[in-house]
Amino acid sequence: MGMFGKKAASNTCLSLIAKECRVVGEFDLEGDIQFDGQGEGSIVNARNVVISSTGHFKGDIRAEHVTINGYVEGTCVAREVNILSSGKMKGQIQSEQLTIAKGGCLMGENKLKDEPSLKVVNEDKGTSDKAASASA
Repeated sequence: MGMFGKKAASNTCLSLIAKECRVVGEFDLEGDIQFDGQGEGSIVNARNVVISSTGHFKGDIRAEHVTINGYVEGTCVAREVNILSSGKMKGQIQSEQLTIAKGGCLMGENKLKDEPSLKVVNEDKGTSDKAASASA
């Protein structure tokens, strides 16, 4: 039990990159992170990633939920991505749910996360080989 008789509500914490700060590297965390400043590299295993209106991130983001109100350049793989009115994303998003508010911008492409890939299967390979050699 805690100092005042209450248990902590959550084991996750928020990491904050301040407005005047620039960090480069791999961010491997199980909690939340918010960029008010600049970041470059990769974010993995995050629960929530927030790029605020003053924030800028260049690289790869893998998280449960991503909110972009600043600028992101790279790839973003998440269950849910929200681009707010001041947000801009340049690159590729893979998500189950994408929301772009009026004024928000996606310059790139969005792919459905875990979408099945298209496969061409030729079950009767012998027949197509014979047809190809006959036409030659």
